Amino acid sequence: MRGRARSLYRATRFDRVRVLLVEPDYYTRYPPLGLLKLAQLERKAKHKVQLVRGEIETPRPDKIYITSLFTYSWRAVHAAVRFYKHRFPQIPLSLGGIYASLLPEHAALSGADEVTIGLCPEAENLLPAWDLVPEWDGSILFASRGCIRKCGFCSVPKLEGRPGAFKFGIRHLVWPDHTRIILWDNNILGNENWRAIFDELEEIGLEVDFNQGLDARLISDEVAQRLSKLRFNSLRIAYDYKGVGPFVQKALERLEAAGISRRRVVVYTLYNYIDDPENFKTRVEEILTWGATSFRAYARFEMTARSTKPA
Repeated sequence: MRGRARSLYRATRFDRVRVLLVEPDYYTRYPPLGLLKLAQLERKAKHKVQLVRGEIETPRPDKIYITSLFTYSWRAVHAAVRFYKHRFPQIPLSLGGIYASLLPEHAALSGADEVTIGLCPEAENLLPAWDLVPEWDGSILFASRGCIRKCGFCSVPKLEGRPGAFKFGIRHLVWPDHTRIILWDNNILGNENWRAIFDELEEIGLEVDFNQGLDARLISDEVAQRLSKLRFNSLRIAYDYKGVGPFVQKALERLEAAGISRRRVVVYTLYNYIDDPENFKTRVEEILTWGATSFRAYARFEMTARSTKPA
């Protein structure tokens, strides 16, 4: 027996359908946001929901949802699908998530009855069932989807496309017991709603984590001043290739002028993309010279549709 089960919904006499939500046993620092949204959707239908991680013995469900993460974690996903299809061969099993959306044909080889591509529109704007993962402290949310950039190493253009699904208010997605807000927007500064979101973040007053980083090319004097009014431990920007360097340097200058120490800025430093070792070394040295912290980011490329090995 691997993993552990967590009950997500206290049974009542109104329960008619048992739903099993499965997070495969791969490494991740974060709770399964998509499954927690689906849990809330199933709750609205008065269904009994159980969340499990890995492969464990569970009561017989009426339907099964399994999520997935990045393509290099596909083996854990296939293992989970095989385990639950073997235990419950007659129960419909749906596989979704990032890997399933990027490589649906490969994901179908897992034996899932259905491979779901993209988001579940009915669940997308629901407050996730955060009370069901009480050990987690942080409201993860999207104020937008997509990105204005088309970086060759990034899967966002394929997964989400151009910017859209803008929210001009996020208060309804913040769990009352959480002490921080974690924004998973791919490029919030490139969107028309960023000022409204910053206004609300300032009003709410919780610690903010721009988890996917901020686009150094878009950090203006205004952005720097607005950031200085928010609570955060650190800010993340990226130095993906040589041409971005002047923008990173200017962003650090603007942030410092607004009262944000350069030591509080972490610069993702991409390697294994279009660089060589000397280029990577030069960018790291520049970041340190500018007074910020360099964090290595490895370009691990996705699998091809016909391969079971990373390309």
